[in-house]
Amino acid sequence: MPATISNPRDLLVQLLGDLLYVERRLADDVLQTLIGSVGDEELRGALEHHREETATHAVRIEAAFRRLDVAPTSNRSAAFEGAVAQHSELSGSFANPRLADAFNAASALHTEHYEIAAYAAILAVAEAAGFGEAVADLQGSLDDEHRARETLEAAIRRLGG
Repeated sequence: MPATISNPRDLLVQLLGDLLYVERRLADDVLQTLIGSVGDEELRGALEHHREETATHAVRIEAAFRRLDVAPTSNRSAAFEGAVAQHSELSGSFANPRLADAFNAASALHTEHYEIAAYAAILAVAEAAGFGEAVADLQGSLDDEHRARETLEAAIRRLGG
């Protein structure tokens, strides 16, 4: 049973834990698997670069936990795992490698939107609750996610036609 969330700090800790789970899964496994399945060199390079950024994102979230005097704890994200499962289910369905890469970029873009929303929510909750300084470094991660989103959108336009 999940812990009771009774104040804004509890909510912030919950949101951080959800995002830490996603960033760790991406950095440790999901992005590497995706990189291995991509044929397009430009997309592969962008994903490799973002995998390095993602590892830094996890470190930043862990630091935010510590600034809140909480041990970093990840909370399994069913939404993220659902997206991973959907990608796995469909990824072998492509006869055209270029379309497969467009699909891979689209799947990554879904995750970027999830992360962007998560970072925006964390920053807003923290600011409203007076914990803005504890999570201030996460703005850099949000900026990275926006750049990754732009890169993926460009890749989809390039590969999807």
